[in-house]
Amino acid sequence: MKKRIKFKLFIWLSSVLLFFVGIFAFIAVFSIFLQSGGSSDHHGNAPVAGEQLETAQKLYDYLTTKEHATKEGACGALAVFQRESSFDVTAKNPSGGVAGIAQWSGWNGNTVNGSRITQGGFINASDDSTLTLDHEQSLIDYELSNGYKKVKDLASKATDPVQSAKDWSKYYEGVDTSDSQTALDKITNWAILWNAYFTGGGDGGSGSVDMLNPLLGTKVGTGQCYALSNWYCEQISHFTLYGMCAKNIGSDNLVAFTARGWKVVFNPTSASNLKSGAIVCWGSPPETNSPYGHTGVIDKVNGNTYTTYEQMGDGAQKVVKENRTFDTSITCLCYPPSS
Repeated sequence: MKKRIKFKLFIWLSSVLLFFVGIFAFIAVFSIFLQSGGSSDHHGNAPVAGEQLETAQKLYDYLTTKEHATKEGACGALAVFQRESSFDVTAKNPSGGVAGIAQWSGWNGNTVNGSRITQGGFINASDDSTLTLDHEQSLIDYELSNGYKKVKDLASKATDPVQSAKDWSKYYEGVDTSDSQTALDKITNWAILWNAYFTGGGDGGSGSVDMLNPLLGTKVGTGQCYALSNWYCEQISHFTLYGMCAKNIGSDNLVAFTARGWKVVFNPTSASNLKSGAIVCWGSPPETNSPYGHTGVIDKVNGNTYTTYEQMGDGAQKVVKENRTFDTSITCLCYPPSS
């Protein structure tokens, strides 16, 4: 009888122990989920980490929900806020009289750059304790609903994170793109990286070079060579190529490519660099005198020769296949994540 009681007690204690172990495991997993931003949609590498990333995540969520910004519109804002404060809500510059995540003017009575920080009554211009994310988000909301409605309208319609960053810089921060303070290269790269982080595209997308077969004989986009490579890039990694020159696709989009797992080889010197599925760009292929160069997508490779899908390669605004031989007019090869 005593053995049976002891056995039942053992079973009961074991059950209780397993129950609490399960609870603790659930809490641990849920905590990790929360720390990651509660989303599985992050595919690229964020430009910041730690507390900065936590603040950026909260700002992104705030802008897309409360202010109804598109993902691209919010990413443009993050690029500009990163330039202004590196996501430090307590950042201050006494000489300029600015403080906060957007470096609002009027801090501590210094109005050399104006006076915006006390608008709406959320922040006391001489009290550090009022420099909180909640208060600053309230100030953003106040401004976007009053004197800065244009920025809110643009962010709600944005489809290009880089243009959105320019808009936030010009119309919210008052720094034009021609001003060196814009740090145009930085906000461009950060906008692209934030867009990759929040909207995906780093997983390689789907499809292969075979997806171009149905396009043969048809006109893609504007009919220019650039339009075909751009279409292919959008299908693979869901982002739009930036720039004007086909020969510079690799350099103009290096940050965006890298963020999404692509690799770029510049000025290849050997046919061994040729790969099926790569975007190929030429500086001055023999059949064209265009100062913009030319681009296409490699289909098959056979030693020193290869076939491509191109548009405008023969002067016609339609997709055709071309037979080519490797030469040093290639300015870059852009390999998608799956290659």
